[in-house]
Amino acid sequence: MTALLSGFALGFSLILAIGAQNAFILRQGIRGEHVGPVVLVC
Repeated sequence: MTALLSGFALGFSLILAIGAQNAFILRQGIRGEHVGPVVLVC
């Protein structure tokens, strides 16, 4: 049971981290600021 909860927590944290990165990329693209460097880094 602990392995199931551990896996669920890990998956949830990865989804949150990736979601935050995508929000940052979308925000920068909409503003048109630093698009080239953001694309190269991310």
